Amino acid sequence: MTLESKVKINENVFLQEVDDETILLDSETQEYFSLNEVGTLFYHLLEEHQNLEEVLSELKKSFDVDEDQLKSDLFSFVKALEEKNLLKLL
Repeated sequence: MTLESKVKINENVFLQEVDDETILLDSETQEYFSLNEVGTLFYHLLEEHQNLEEVLSELKKSFDVDEDQLKSDLFSFVKALEEKNLLKLL
């Protein structure tokens, strides 16, 4: 995975925001996953931009964090969603 990587959210994933968390439901496996506020922002940016470099650029506007740390967090998040089959790296 690099910043040039792109992602595609799987079509079988449905999102529902409830209070301060977001629930992702994989309609194929019937598993659900909970995201906190930060995870929700990451997810929405992935939906909107698909390109990890663009997502990182947007995240830098929202967080006063070292860029390497933010990149590491983004890659970890994407890897976790990919392992759960919620998105695909292109």
